[in-house]
Amino acid sequence: MIKAFFSILMPLALLFATKEKTFLPEYIYVDGLAFRQQGLKGIFEKYGPTKSTETDYECGFHSNQEQGKSYYQLTYDQVTWIGNTEEGYIPELVVFDPEGKMKWTYYEEIEFSGKSTLQEVELFMEKKAEPIEINGRDDELLSSIKGRFTDADEGFFFLFREGKLIEFQYWSPC
Repeated sequence: MIKAFFSILMPLALLFATKEKTFLPEYIYVDGLAFRQQGLKGIFEKYGPTKSTETDYECGFHSNQEQGKSYYQLTYDQVTWIGNTEEGYIPELVVFDPEGKMKWTYYEEIEFSGKSTLQEVELFMEKKAEPIEINGRDDELLSSIKGRFTDADEGFFFLFREGKLIEFQYWSPC
């Protein structure tokens, strides 16, 4: 009888267990460009050439010293790309405009912009935002939602001010 009880209970427990929603980076697009392994040609065609700045991170996936290769940032008004020609570039920072021109898209399933609300992103991410204070921003109280890529240690944050999406930030473990 106990064995029969557990054979019914275990599948139910697994069904109701909460699992963090993760995202496949190959389905993410920022301003119409693929999130992963974007080449210089695509970036330059979209935004024009810009000066590349070598990164100086102590650790993480884009640390020159830790990875044994050079990484560069390409900085534009609303997006900063990080990477190199060998691995390609990813958007490290995206600043959303209130008009909603800069867009973050996932698998044609959802599109976020500076017009997106905190509630819309929470619903999609299946989690609540948490307050976060970032020094150097006049100590404004902001909200953030952390996301993670499927089967990876890296992830991202969506940042909100007064209930509106203002930034997307890539992160890697350090």
